Amino acid sequence: MYKSPIEKICDEIQTQMVQEEENIVMKAIGEIGVNVDKEELIKALQYDRNQYTKGYEDGKNEVLDKIIAEIEQIEINGHIRDVECFRAGINVALEIIDKYNAESEE
Repeated sequence: MYKSPIEKICDEIQTQMVQEEENIVMKAIGEIGVNVDKEELIKALQYDRNQYTKGYEDGKNEVLDKIIAEIEQIEINGHIRDVECFRAGINVALEIIDKYNAESEE
């Protein structure tokens, strides 16, 4: 597929601008007298982000598990009039929950 050379030039300029911005920030931090290891900072920020994502996923899955368990225990007025219809409805609800759960893990 044809790729315009303008895109390449724009990508190069954008990369150059980001690098210049990083250099300016690192220079300003150095002038203040703070020593920052850029690679370690990036690792720490990525770790924090991963911890947030993991905590979010764990919490979401815990709630989904509770919802599923509660749905499975539902009875209508102490008994179920049409067991097969009820089970079909529950299965559809569980499939919907599983679908959204799987999509969010991608």
